[in-house]
Amino acid sequence: MATVPSIVTDWLGFRAAVLAAVGAAMPPAVLAVTGVCWADAPRPFAQHHVLLSVVSGVFDDRDSALSEGGPQMLESMSVITVQLLAESPFDSGDFDALWLIEQCRLGLRKISVIETLSALGIVIAVFPRSTLNVGGVADAHALSRHAIEVTFCATFALLTAEDAGLVERVVATGALSPGGNAPGSIAVALDVTDPDPEL
Repeated sequence: MATVPSIVTDWLGFRAAVLAAVGAAMPPAVLAVTGVCWADAPRPFAQHHVLLSVVSGVFDDRDSALSEGGPQMLESMSVITVQLLAESPFDSGDFDALWLIEQCRLGLRKISVIETLSALGIVIAVFPRSTLNVGGVADAHALSRHAIEVTFCATFALLTAEDAGLVERVVATGALSPGGNAPGSIAVALDVTDPDPEL
């Protein structure tokens, strides 16, 4: 499994953090017989599987060069909806895919899971309140399959190392002092910073 960085700022970190959170959401006894992975990755050998896939994403972009100048920093506030699909070859009420997905659904509300994600810069914005029965067949046998969708918020960043130039800055300082017969005079000093944007 991929290493999760201290603060998630890219897709690989986000995928690793969400995968770890889903595993942590399940009771240890359930996780021991369940393979948790992204749907585009090889499936581990296990009695049950929980497959993750991104189903939608909404991005609110910010470009630091528009207001601050200097090295350009691109950021995106991302709202990502991830589907969790539970698969089980069992059809008993206490061991099928609906039972399994409910372990995940409730487990995502655990304080430890929420705090761990928060420390990584990820927030669960919408907790699932319903499941979807998407049944299937594997090896000519009926397969129990239920899904939920969870919406996460995270900030992705890209440091381009490109210089967008600095905004011109003018600093004025003044001092009031008495002067001869006049009631007073004001001395003003200007500090104008206008660097070459190509430096």
